[in-house]
Amino acid sequence: MQIESEITVETPRAEVFDYIARGERLPEYVTDFAWVRQASDGEPARGTTYSYKMARGQAEGTFEWTEFQPHDRLAWHGPPAKAGPGSMEPSGRWELSETGSGTHVKLVMSPQPGGLFKLMAPFMRMGMRKGNQQALQRLKDRLESAAPA
Repeated sequence: MQIESEITVETPRAEVFDYIARGERLPEYVTDFAWVRQASDGEPARGTTYSYKMARGQAEGTFEWTEFQPHDRLAWHGPPAKAGPGSMEPSGRWELSETGSGTHVKLVMSPQPGGLFKLMAPFMRMGMRKGNQQALQRLKDRLESAAPA
């Protein structure tokens, strides 16, 4: 399954990257997360791992930055997280490019459903697409309203 969403943010690309590279900030704009915590030491980089808990279904899991190209590309992958009758293996990437006065942000999610979720994938895709657009709009609003801490 692959879901792509895009938005333009009137914020410099370096600031956008630095903000999204801190995985613990995900719940600030992706409301599906109850929390995300950095599980490894140091500044975010390739190999940095995070643990998380989803807001609905109480699924918990981990992911790591598998690609970390400052200001350009950030990819993640994690083991399947069990949720009721199925599982979801998190995977995806952020792609950033400069626009005239800001940053074009592309979010590509490619989770791999398992168990009953395989049958539900077409319905899940619609919900994920809508959720991703809402998350990108919250990210845009947050980045454009104030400088990240």
